[in-house]
Amino acid sequence: MLDKIKKTIKRFGMLTKRDTVVVAVSGGVDSVILLHTLVRLSKEFKLSIIAVHLNHGLRGRESDRDEAFVKELAKKLGVKFTSKRIDINSLLKKGDSLQDIAREARYVFFEEAAKRYKADKIATGHNMDDQAETMVMRFLNGSGLRGLCGIPPARRQYIRPLIDITRQEIEKYAEGKRLKFVKDSSNQSARYLRNRIRLKLMPILIGYNPSIKNDMARLSRILARDEDYMEDQAKDIFKDCIKEGARGRKKTIIFLSAKKLNSLHDAIKARIFFMAAEELLGSPKGFYSYHAEDFLKLLSSRSPNASITLPHSMAVYREYDVITIEKSQKSEVRSQNENKETTFEKVLKINGKTLVIADGEIRIAEFKTEILSYHPTSHIPYSTSKNIACFDYDKLEFPLIVRNFRPGDKFVPLGMNGHKKVKELFQEKKIARRRRNKVPILVSGSEIIWVAGMRQAEYGKIRANTKNVLKIETI
Repeated sequence: MLDKIKKTIKRFGMLTKRDTVVVAVSGGVDSVILLHTLVRLSKEFKLSIIAVHLNHGLRGRESDRDEAFVKELAKKLGVKFTSKRIDINSLLKKGDSLQDIAREARYVFFEEAAKRYKADKIATGHNMDDQAETMVMRFLNGSGLRGLCGIPPARRQYIRPLIDITRQEIEKYAEGKRLKFVKDSSNQSARYLRNRIRLKLMPILIGYNPSIKNDMARLSRILARDEDYMEDQAKDIFKDCIKEGARGRKKTIIFLSAKKLNSLHDAIKARIFFMAAEELLGSPKGFYSYHAEDFLKLLSSRSPNASITLPHSMAVYREYDVITIEKSQKSEVRSQNENKETTFEKVLKINGKTLVIADGEIRIAEFKTEILSYHPTSHIPYSTSKNIACFDYDKLEFPLIVRNFRPGDKFVPLGMNGHKKVKELFQEKKIARRRRNKVPILVSGSEIIWVAGMRQAEYGKIRANTKNVLKIETI
């Protein structure tokens, strides 16, 4: 079996000479054999090994027994040992899966240990049976191609040297070497889907195909190969589809071209959806094939304005040719027809800065103003940027007000004679209804002088006899 493990290690480039390896050891037979075989290979690969164990505290004395067992095993094998105890129940929130939270806690601990010991790799004891069970479980949950690839043999720091070994081979090896291990009583509980698959469904499937574990391992490699190719193709296309981004310290919004997306094959569109989720959230976890299907339906919708809600407070909007994928602090998407509107009204500070906040939490814009002397040869950059507008200071009525759009708003655009409704301007610029109340409107007396970032008004424009110019800029 050791030779088979070595072939897997070399095939997937899992180890290099002088690697420091954090080995996840629960005390069960898989992890014990993993630690044992890596110790045997440590001379050949010149490995430094650290055995790590997380005590979840879920099984009382049994959990403490497992920790003590792994500590003693590491001592016998002459490797470093570190452990940690956590209260998993204290991390649970309503609707959380205990197994999912426990798994997340383990991986956080593994990575903390790897960082502490400057480890190159983190080894886990996943085997061929785990691979088959994972693929069946994801199939039952309606996973897409990425999920059906199963457990990757190697990804980033993580390696699975036992991935080509069956549980039966592992148990036989342990028996032959007379290696002790502990048994987790929760592995027999029918409460968990994975256990039901292992204890009830897999024996039935083996009855139909005795070599199903090997066949599924091969299928996993085939699917992973195809998925890697499709994902590589989608990465460059994803970049090309991005219209513009909005970043603070973390990215919270992505704008994509609906026209470009709709020219693509659905398989690429779906991957772009998952890439966007991963970019906004750090992981596509919690998103499944049916979410991608909802995304595809939104893309093909004939409605110029449509939206879908997604897990993790994420939402997708279609607004004319723009697809907006947004991570919000709110758990629900605001309906296109919802009565509640964003409102704000603030006096613009002259020769200074004004930050405009709506509803006490939504940042609308920040304005900077300054008064400049003017004569006909002056260079006033009011036409060079949509974020700058310049006015005849002495023609304006003060104070200037920054407010949200209101139904019936109209103004005389610069260079025109008649009035134009602001709503019509929004339609021309393809500004979605949900965003219109977040566009700042600058008002002097009863006159709109600037729909910020879009169009300046005729009122207050600079003329030959202008002496002082008020320059307003969004920053």
